[in-house]
Amino acid sequence: MAKRGLWLWLSQRARPVVRRPSCSDVRCDDGIRLDTGADCDNCANILHSRRAWRVRIAAEVDQELPGLGTDARYREIEARMRRHAEAEAQERAQRRAAARAEAEAQAAIERERAAAEAAVRQAVACTDCGRERSAGLCEACDHRRQTETLIGVAGLLAAAGSADLSDPGSIAAAVAGARTIIGNSIAAAWQEFLQITDGGMLEADPQAAADAYAFTAFDTARQAVQEFQDTALEMLGRTEEAEAEARRAYRSEQRRPWFQRNPTGADAVAAATKAADTARERVAEYLLAARREQLHERSAARPERCAVWTERLPGLAARPLDGDAAAGR
Repeated sequence: MAKRGLWLWLSQRARPVVRRPSCSDVRCDDGIRLDTGADCDNCANILHSRRAWRVRIAAEVDQELPGLGTDARYREIEARMRRHAEAEAQERAQRRAAARAEAEAQAAIERERAAAEAAVRQAVACTDCGRERSAGLCEACDHRRQTETLIGVAGLLAAAGSADLSDPGSIAAAVAGARTIIGNSIAAAWQEFLQITDGGMLEADPQAAADAYAFTAFDTARQAVQEFQDTALEMLGRTEEAEAEARRAYRSEQRRPWFQRNPTGADAVAAATKAADTARERVAEYLLAARREQLHERSAARPERCAVWTERLPGLAARPLDGDAAAGR
C-alpha cells in the first residue's frame, strides 16, 4: 500500500517516470498504474501468461527428456523460456511495425483526401463578391464581415456604457454614434495608408486595393472595440455603485492594524487607494457585463420595444463606410 500510494502521489505531481518496457500500457510503471495507483492489469495478464508458458514448457521437457536431473531440467526450461520470450518479442515488434505502416498509409490517405477537399473548397467562388477560387469567402469579404460584427459589438459597448437602457432612442443614438466614430476612424486610417503607399500600384491592381482597404477597416474596428470597452468601463467606474464600493474598500483597508498605526503615511494611503481602484474596476466590469446582458434580454424578450435599435444596428453595419468607393477605384 505504501508503494502504491507513492506512485499515486508521483502521478499527481505529473513527474515523468520511465515505463517498464515489458508492458504495453503507457500508464504503467513497474506494475503500478500511474493514473490510479492500482496494480496494472496488463502486467498481471503478462505474468499469468508467463506462468502458464512455464508450466507448459516444463511439461514438454518432462515428456521429451524424462531422465534429466534437477539442475539440467531447470536449465533446459529456462533456455526454452528465453527462446519463447525472444520469439514473442520478435512477433510483437513485427506487429508494431505492421501497425505503424498501416497508420502511416492511412495518414497518407487522409492527407490526400484533405488536400483534395481543400482544392475543391478553394475552387468555390466568394459568395459575397464572386471572386473566383476563394473557398467560398475571399479575404476581403471575410474582413468586411468581421468589421460589421465588430461595429455591432462597439455599438453594444457604447450603449451599455452610456445609454439609458429603458429608452430605445437613447440606445439607437449610442449605436449610431459608435458607427460614425468608427467610420471616421477608418477613413482617416485609409488616408494614412494611401500617403505611404504607391498609388499607381493600387490603381493597377484594384483587387489588392480592395483587400488593403478591407483589412484597414477591420484592424481599425478591432482597435475601436477595445477603446469603446475601455471608455464604457471608465464611465461605469464613475457611477454611484462603483464609487460606493471604492469607498467601502478604502475604509476596509484603513481598518487594518498596520494602516491605523500610520494612517497618513504614503505607503498606507497608496495601499488604500489601490484597494479602492481595484474595487471600482471590479464593479465597472460587473456593471458592463450586466448591462450588456440586459440589452440582449431586452432584444430577445421584448422585440417590439427594442425594434428601434435592434433593427437599426444591422442596417447601420451594412451601410458602406466612408472610403469604400475609394478602395474600389
